Amino acid sequence: MKGARHMNGIKIKDIYAGKPDAKDEINFEGVEEFLEAFVVPRNFDLDALCNGNKFFITGYKGVGKTALLFYLDRLLRNKDEATCTSFIFFKEEFTDLKKSQLDRFSKRLLSSIYIENETLVNNSEFEYIWRWIFFKKLVEDNETFSDGIFVNDRNWSEFVKTVKSIHGPGTSKKYIIPSKLKVSLPISDKMAGTEVAPEINIDLNSKNEEGNLDKFVELVTLAENLLGKVKKTDIPYYLFVDELEAYFGDEQVFHRDLYLIRDMIFTIKRINSIFASAEMNNIKIICSIRTEIVNSISRNIVTKEMNKVVSGFEVPLRWNYDNTNSFSHPILQILLRRITMSEHSDEERNEKKLISEWFPDNIHEIDPASYILNNSWCKPRDIVRLITSAKGSLQNESENFSTAVFLALRKQYSLDSLEEIKEELRALYSTEDIEMIINCFNGFKAYMSFNELKKRVGELFKDTVLDKCFVQVLQDLYRVGIIGNCIPKLNMYRWNYKGDDGIIISDEWKIMVHQGLQAALSLGRRQDHYFRSKQPPQVGDIVTVTIESLNTSFLNVLFMHYGKMQFGYIHISKISGEYIENIYDLFSAGDNLEAKIIEYDKKYSKWALTLIDLPQMEQSVKKVVEEDNAEILGNHSNILEVQKDIDEVEEEVVVDSVCVDPMSEIHCLLKQANVKYQDEEGFANVSAAGSYIKLHKPNFDVNNLGYAKLSKLIEDFPEKYIIKKCRGKGKIEIKVYKCK
Repeated sequence: MKGARHMNGIKIKDIYAGKPDAKDEINFEGVEEFLEAFVVPRNFDLDALCNGNKFFITGYKGVGKTALLFYLDRLLRNKDEATCTSFIFFKEEFTDLKKSQLDRFSKRLLSSIYIENETLVNNSEFEYIWRWIFFKKLVEDNETFSDGIFVNDRNWSEFVKTVKSIHGPGTSKKYIIPSKLKVSLPISDKMAGTEVAPEINIDLNSKNEEGNLDKFVELVTLAENLLGKVKKTDIPYYLFVDELEAYFGDEQVFHRDLYLIRDMIFTIKRINSIFASAEMNNIKIICSIRTEIVNSISRNIVTKEMNKVVSGFEVPLRWNYDNTNSFSHPILQILLRRITMSEHSDEERNEKKLISEWFPDNIHEIDPASYILNNSWCKPRDIVRLITSAKGSLQNESENFSTAVFLALRKQYSLDSLEEIKEELRALYSTEDIEMIINCFNGFKAYMSFNELKKRVGELFKDTVLDKCFVQVLQDLYRVGIIGNCIPKLNMYRWNYKGDDGIIISDEWKIMVHQGLQAALSLGRRQDHYFRSKQPPQVGDIVTVTIESLNTSFLNVLFMHYGKMQFGYIHISKISGEYIENIYDLFSAGDNLEAKIIEYDKKYSKWALTLIDLPQMEQSVKKVVEEDNAEILGNHSNILEVQKDIDEVEEEVVVDSVCVDPMSEIHCLLKQANVKYQDEEGFANVSAAGSYIKLHKPNFDVNNLGYAKLSKLIEDFPEKYIIKKCRGKGKIEIKVYKCK
């Protein structure tokens, strides 16, 4: 069902989208609009940055680090209107117009840092350069803010004099990391009563200027000692630094930039430590750091314990949220806020009404919040990309986000998402390697085993970085969100951006390409069906089998693999760890069971399988539930409330002991079966649910409840279930259901 039409009649093309980059958004949209649309993650520790000892903001590309710096700026100035703030951005500047607007907006100064092309690394040490630049920034900001940051005493005067004796290219609006600089060393002539300042030229790349370089180091060290002695006024001052980028291109330049970032991080920590030791309150340098840059530094250069420095003083910017299928998720709050801003309405409207007007009840049988989040990486930039894709689609005249709108934007959104992730990988791999890695997944499978992917790499990408560093590449792809882990049959998924650290490499856990990238990579159900249909069943696959016949020691079974009948058997030893006295007491011909493929038995030309032994797991969970939730089980009369508490154990349980009547028991088992067998849209096969009920209640007969078929029982409770028909192989129709 489409969302109800909203009263003001605005269309998707009218929604405020913003820009992927915070600086671009301010340039084109304005600082007020930008701040109005900003949302702070609920788990982000703002107080540690404002009042504590943290000063690094870490996170992946697109999580909103730059945006947070501007938000912090406003927050601190709202707290104390006398606060002075200053920004340093690398390479990319604001337009002159926006710079003047931002400077007028409050006591704020924006500067940029550039790197001279000839500034390359020989000794790989930039710490003294960074100290000099930050000292220079402190001096110039103090002058800009009418000498109000530091007390103008003898120590401050000496600090200023020492810093100004070092000259380099650039102005107060532009700082340049030079290849050469000059040092003026005043020399007093007592006889003449004069003081001269001869200049010493220092070439940072030359090994023939060691003496002059020592003078530079000496002056920076002197300035540092003096900084520890200066006094600060009661006016708060914060310097925000937006991190230098580094991309794997020219190897020499790439390594230079990594050294620069490494030493910038150490310098910021060093200067903040000076402020803290001198008990200078309300002064701090706060810097954003991209996670993949840190990983790249650790991998490519000497780190000097950089990870320890960062982790000890960082506040990670993450958008994890427990209620992941709700519009209360912070990034969906960003979407709702941008819609509200675009409506320009004075009408007070609650969030529920806004959602009902703008979004359908479901998208392909999935609630819209879950659909959006499943196609995102839970980053603010995902919402910008979603709105932008919608505005550019053929459905941009729509007045709500209908299913048709999401279908129309899917391809472009996926392509843009892939390009952004490629940018993230540029801190780790060359452009050629990135394209090769992406091509490995292009048109292959949405879900695959570790061995399937490794086989493909060995056949098509031999001797590449993907082949030589296979596990490392997978770890990197997992970290940036290209792939995740999953066990589809158990509805279990793991993603780095949801807080699941480290990819699991095992037979049980599959590798899954992120849903938001599948359209760009030509993946999905059709593609998976095509590739899987050309392959035989794989060892480790979990399949639903039907018992054809049985004897004292074997279950002879059948199962379908992409339209082709497969023959197999389950030995009595593979049914249960417990002794089975009579197999006929447990099973009958026609029963459907869930089993895992062990091997292909050439002797019998059949697949050997093992029954998935759930009872043991269920009994252990049942014990936990009975011990920890005894009071709950005793007090809840409503069986669905009991089941909710049981589900928190995250395993399946036997429900006989808690159900108050046979029908309630069946509803409980149907709910468990739905969780166990559901597909990505939340639907489970009715036939599989019947087998599940039979497994737990061997004597179950739906006729005893007044129904000819289990599907008829499900249809009779529309308040509990959604049931529909799906096309199977040929003319066969399959009935599936979903719990509400």
